[in-house]
Amino acid sequence: MIEDAELRQILSATAERASLPSVMPEPMRRKVALRRARTLGVSFLLTVGIVAGGLQGIRAVTLDEAAPVQPVDRPVPGVLRANGEVLNFTGGRPDATFDEPGDLVAVNLETGEQRVLVEDLDILYSARWSADGRWVAYETQGPEGREVWLVNASDEPRQVATGASMLAWSSTGAELAMIRLTSPLRPWIIAGSTLSTIDPDTGETTDAGSIPEGIGDVTSPPTWSPDGTQFAFGARGGEIYSIDARNGARSLLVRLPGEDLDSVDQIVWSPDGAHIAVVNDGDPGGVYVMGADGSNVRVLLDEWTGPSLAWSPDGTSLAAKDGSGVVWVTSMDGSAPIEIGPLSVSCDDILICHEELAWSPDGSRIALRIVGGDGSVDASAIDADGRGEPEVIDELTFRSWVGGWYSCECGGWNS
Repeated sequence: MIEDAELRQILSATAERASLPSVMPEPMRRKVALRRARTLGVSFLLTVGIVAGGLQGIRAVTLDEAAPVQPVDRPVPGVLRANGEVLNFTGGRPDATFDEPGDLVAVNLETGEQRVLVEDLDILYSARWSADGRWVAYETQGPEGREVWLVNASDEPRQVATGASMLAWSSTGAELAMIRLTSPLRPWIIAGSTLSTIDPDTGETTDAGSIPEGIGDVTSPPTWSPDGTQFAFGARGGEIYSIDARNGARSLLVRLPGEDLDSVDQIVWSPDGAHIAVVNDGDPGGVYVMGADGSNVRVLLDEWTGPSLAWSPDGTSLAAKDGSGVVWVTSMDGSAPIEIGPLSVSCDDILICHEELAWSPDGSRIALRIVGGDGSVDASAIDADGRGEPEVIDELTFRSWVGGWYSCECGGWNS
C-alpha cells in the first residue's frame, strides 16, 4: 500500500510536470494542477495495483479523491470567447438615438445566454473578436471623435486610440490594424489618414504609413491582407494601391482596365491571400479579380451595380450580388459564373440600406443580410450550388458566419 507521504510526493511531482497556461491566475493554476495531478496520480496507482494484483486497496484511495470534472460553458482562463459566441449590443442605434446606453455582450447561439463584456456604453459602432479569442476591440464615440478600446478576460477595458477607427484583426493571433482619421468627425474622408497596427499585449504601436492626398479621391477603406504584410485601398478611376504594413512603402498595385471607371466601392482579399476581388463603379461598373500582386486582372461580371462580395472559406469561389437581388458564384478555375438566387430579402433603396454577403463556415450555404434605413434586419440563406429554396436565418446566425462581430452599419464605414 502506498503511504500518504508517498502519494503527496507523486501528486506534487505530477503537478509540476503538468503544462499550464502562463496567463492563468495563480489560484486557478493550483486548482488545475491538483486536478491533473490527481488524474495522473490515480493512473499511476492503478498501474502499481495491477502489477501487485491488488486493485481492491486502490479503489478506496481513488474514488473519493478523483471527483468527476463537470463541463463548463465559460472560456478557459486567458481566453475571452467561448463556444462560438457572437458579439451584440443591448443599447440603441447611434444614428437613431443617443439616449439608450447598453452593454457589449457575448451571446451563446445554442442557449441564448448573454455574458456582459463591457457595461454601460453610450454608443457602440462596432466590436470584433481577435482571431485567438483573447481580445475584443470596440469602437465608441468620445468628445474628440471615434475611440478604439480593447478588453480581455482579466483586465479592465483600456482605450488605445482617439480619432481613429479599427480596420481588422490579423488573421492569426492578435494584432489590430487601425486608421487615424484626418477628420475624426467625418470618418468617410480617408485621404491623409494614417495606418497603424497595435500589439494588445505590449501596447506597442507600429506606424504603417499614410494614405496620401493628391493621388485621386480615395473611395475605399484599406483592407489588410490575410498574411498581415500589406494593405490595399482604391481610388476613383480604378486605381488600386498597396501599402507595406511594416515600412509604409506605397506602390500602385494595378490600374483596372476599362473606361469611365468611377469609385472603388469594395476590396476583398481571398482567405488564402492569393486573390483580390474589387467592385468598381462606373459606366458600366464591374467585378474584377486579380492575383495578390495585381497580375492577371480579369472581369468576372460587367454592368454591375451591386457592392456585395464574399469569398468562400477555402478561397476557391467568389459570391457577388447584383442590383436585382440575384447572387452569382464564380469559381477561380475560370468557369463561367452561375446564378444561385435571388434570395428572399431585398433592398428597395440601396442608398439607405446596408447589404452584406457571407458563406457558412463549411462553405455549403450563402446568406445575404439587409439592414434597412430604419434599423430593420432581414437575412436569408441558400445552398451554394443553387439547389433548394432560400430560408430565413436570424441575424446572430449571420454574424456567426462572418466571425461573430458586431457592427451597427450606422453611417460611415466601421466594419
